[in-house]
Amino acid sequence: MPAKTKYNLVDDGHDLRIPLHNEGAFQHGINFEAKYIGSLDVARPNSRVEIVAAMRRIRVSFQPGISISC
Repeated sequence: MPAKTKYNLVDDGHDLRIPLHNEGAFQHGINFEAKYIGSLDVARPNSRVEIVAAMRRIRVSFQPGISISC
């Protein structure tokens, strides 16, 4: 049994070059449920805050009984 040296301390769990999942997992895909609530023409967002604001604007404008003009 080889002795562990101070140079053999690499933890492969943190190495980004080693894939976490095998190729079969990528071919299978990810399943999730989603509900289409509507769409609007939105200018290209420049930040995460603008993305969240656009998503909220779409969600609120398609709620029953609420009308917001953009």
